Parts: sequence; C-alpha cells; structure tokens
Amino acid sequence: MDFAERGRAVNQDLRVLDDAHRLGRITRAEYRVRRRRLLETLYDPSAVVTARNTLVPPTATTTPRVRRTPAATHAEASADSASHALTSLLAMRPGMRWKPAWVVLLCTVVLALVALVYWLLRG
Repeated sequence: MDFAERGRAVNQDLRVLDDAHRLGRITRAEYRVRRRRLLETLYDPSAVVTARNTLVPPTATTTPRVRRTPAATHAEASADSASHALTSLLAMRPGMRWKPAWVVLLCTVVLALVALVYWLLRG
C-alpha cells in the first residue's frame, strides 16, 4: 500500500473518529489517543521532516516562564493566566479575511446609492 492509499484510509478513519467525538460517543482523551494512533500509521521512518505548521507561537517554546513567589495571590495568578491565554489565542488566530470586508463595503455603497437616488427623485 503506497502513501496516498494509506493517507486516504487514515483520512476516512479520522472522519469517523471526528464524528464519534462530535456526537459524544467518545471522550476528548480517547479521541486524542485514537487520533494519535491513526496518525502514527502514516509515519515513515525513512522520511525526513524539515518543517511543521503548528499553532504554537515560536516564543511559547523558547521564552522561559516567570516564576512566581508563593506570596502571589490566587487572583493575581488567575488574572495573569487569563491574560496570557488571551494573548496566545490572539497571536495564533489567522489574519482578517478580506472577502467579508469587501461585502460590507459593497453593501454600504449600494445602500448609499439607493438613498441618494431616492432623495433625488423625491425632491
């Protein structure tokens, strides 16, 4: 079985696994374990991995974490944690897509033209 055939088989299995997780038939932990096992079947030890696309910002793995003293309150720790989580999520999100912006702009222009024609014909 070549890599393309294995890839198609694994993709089909991943779809079934995704449906099972989405419908609540399996837990998140079980989903992750089974997904990892499926993806490991694609591993080719002779292949060399040169780059990976990840959602983890580069600074997340290279920047040392600041150690807190025990005197830090629980509220400060949770506020810092929430702030760090929000910053990480915002850094990982994709850039704004232009299609929705063009639709909004086009709708605004059309509405302005309709209002102008109505105003000119009414007067």
